[in-house]
Amino acid sequence: MEKILSKFKFAYHYIVNSIGFYPTLISVFFFALALFMLYLEAHGLSSRFKDNLPFMIITNGETARLILSSITTGIISLTVFSFTMVMLVLNQASSNFTPRVIPGLISYKSNQRVLGLYLGTLIYTLVIMVNVRAEYYNISLPGFSIFLAMCFTIVCLGFFVYFIHSISQSIQIESILESIHGVTHGGLSEEIKKDNGLGVPNIFITDHTWHVLKSPTTGYLQSLDEDAVLEVCKKYDVVLDFNQPLGSFLIDGVPFARANNLLKNKDAFTDEFFDLVDFYREERPSVNYLFGFKHITESAVKALSPGINDPGTAIKAIDYLTDLFVLRMQLTDQKVLYDDKGAARIRFQHETFETLYAITLSPIRLYGKGSSVIVLRLLFLLRSLLYKVQDYPHLKPVLYKEAELLLFDADEEIKNPGDRQKINLQVQELNKMNVLLNQLPLLQVKM
Repeated sequence: MEKILSKFKFAYHYIVNSIGFYPTLISVFFFALALFMLYLEAHGLSSRFKDNLPFMIITNGETARLILSSITTGIISLTVFSFTMVMLVLNQASSNFTPRVIPGLISYKSNQRVLGLYLGTLIYTLVIMVNVRAEYYNISLPGFSIFLAMCFTIVCLGFFVYFIHSISQSIQIESILESIHGVTHGGLSEEIKKDNGLGVPNIFITDHTWHVLKSPTTGYLQSLDEDAVLEVCKKYDVVLDFNQPLGSFLIDGVPFARANNLLKNKDAFTDEFFDLVDFYREERPSVNYLFGFKHITESAVKALSPGINDPGTAIKAIDYLTDLFVLRMQLTDQKVLYDDKGAARIRFQHETFETLYAITLSPIRLYGKGSSVIVLRLLFLLRSLLYKVQDYPHLKPVLYKEAELLLFDADEEIKNPGDRQKINLQVQELNKMNVLLNQLPLLQVKM
């Protein structure tokens, strides 16, 4: 039962985040509405409105067919044009920013609802069109249902204007970065709430025999159904200690975790465990906050490439990363899951702050080391973190090491004495804070 529920959860997550979820849902609703309206028409709905509201009821068959065929043709054209715009936007986003932002753009619910409205109106109109002059009606035409089709068409035209505005806004890098930052911030905040911060339970550090578990498949270990996995571990009386954090790439036959008990049916346990694990290729920040850091970094690096040459976008990306790093300081480097009896069952290794800080800023530093603007912004990022690092003294060496690397690259690439003086002024401000364990070196200025 747990296996079925887990598969249902993974399938639900995949379906909800697909571009066809809301269009399909809305289309089914309009199809049901059309059948319901035809049922009411069969019981004299239009005849009741005909005397009181005659302007709402269409009584001429040729006029009705002309209206419905015009609506059908127009909505099809509108839908094709809108889907074409979506594809063009996705292609442009992939070329100018990073292909990893495409799943986020596809999952915009507002655009999906607009497309669903188009398809739903089209389906509703087709169903009504087929039943014009049907023999089993007591009235000649489903006049009120045709009037509703006209109303839905007018609504579609209004939402088309909204769709143009929305799609033009969603392609802007500011909107993309803000969306990624918001999702990543939310996911990171959830991890912080779940973080008990009590240290590592003794079961994971006690010197006893651990047994290696090998991966039965190849793929990215993106997420798992935590409650179901805890039940499986409790069932087999197993404590799992993962070698790598979630999001890591597993190779068939390579160890991925260790267990504290020698399982008699180890293969059955691993098979049952992997049935509760979700493997997929899309990197969604909503699933793992690390992907959010990665997407923002890739957007900054793409902006610094010679083909794009947009340092303003890189600066905005650095600003968003600053806020996320301040939040990441609050999270410990390990995640422990407990069963319903309070026993520690699973330990994950979070990507450490040092590793995350390095893999995020190293590409930006590499591609922006020749720009004084980028170097100054990275130093401003460091300054912001120094205001928060007092509560996390173990991170001070990490910040100092990365600052040294930044200044080393800047010393090698930036030759203009004026730019070097600006960098030195920023470094002096950092040294005056007296937060780092050692003073940062200044660049030599030769006039």
